[in-house]
Amino acid sequence: MIDILTWRAERERSVAEFQGDLALVKLHFVQGTTTFEDIPGVWEPLTSGTPGLKLTAAAADGLTIEGKPVDGTVILEADHTLVRLSERITLVATSQPGSDHLLAVYDAKADAVQQYEGLSVFPYDPSWCMTGTYIQEEEGRTAAFAHVSDQEGAGRMHQSPGDIHFEYEGAAYRLTPFASGDTLVIVFGDRTNGQETYGMGRMVNVIPEANGTVQLDFNYAYLPPCAFSPHFNCPMPPSHNRLPFRITAGEKQVRFRK
Repeated sequence: MIDILTWRAERERSVAEFQGDLALVKLHFVQGTTTFEDIPGVWEPLTSGTPGLKLTAAAADGLTIEGKPVDGTVILEADHTLVRLSERITLVATSQPGSDHLLAVYDAKADAVQQYEGLSVFPYDPSWCMTGTYIQEEEGRTAAFAHVSDQEGAGRMHQSPGDIHFEYEGAAYRLTPFASGDTLVIVFGDRTNGQETYGMGRMVNVIPEANGTVQLDFNYAYLPPCAFSPHFNCPMPPSHNRLPFRITAGEKQVRFRK
């Protein structure tokens, strides 16, 4: 694992990039043929179940991909193809569980980027690096996660191939992660939320070893994207991922100039 100081410096830098979390200013749902007042071109979803968008534009619209004007129809792969509108505005097709056809709008000079001062963090504490056990469930298992902008009681299904079990102060706990490539992402809450740390909870990544052992290092706990921009629709911790003790490790809050 990357050392903690390098990881923290990279986090502070990456969230303020031109496509960092602070720069997201809009997230559009594209349903059917869609046009926008402030974005040129005609936008369409790809077929159901296929993340990404189709863009039709003329060279005069001023949209470019890798420096070349968009003149005709192009397919935008989700989270891959970058469309530039201006020096500061970029557009990216993206997706979320239950929403395959989203258009993210990033502004490199958004107010949040301009006001950003950094991240507050807890001091590194090796006692918050714990050994746990990953118990894999049946192939293709999913788990429901409520999201920030969903209606009350709604949930979106994420791939969740197993659970992580660990002990703290003699008590046993179970965490349900969701899969992101080879990494398991744990959305968790604890007793610092809403006081020392971001109210919705935090995240931490683990990669199970072949024998099922996991290193659960809360020093690498990080703020979810919705802590940086209200336009993200982040998953919230399931009830059993809300831990009944304070985790004084990892990131706390985003710091802005007052």
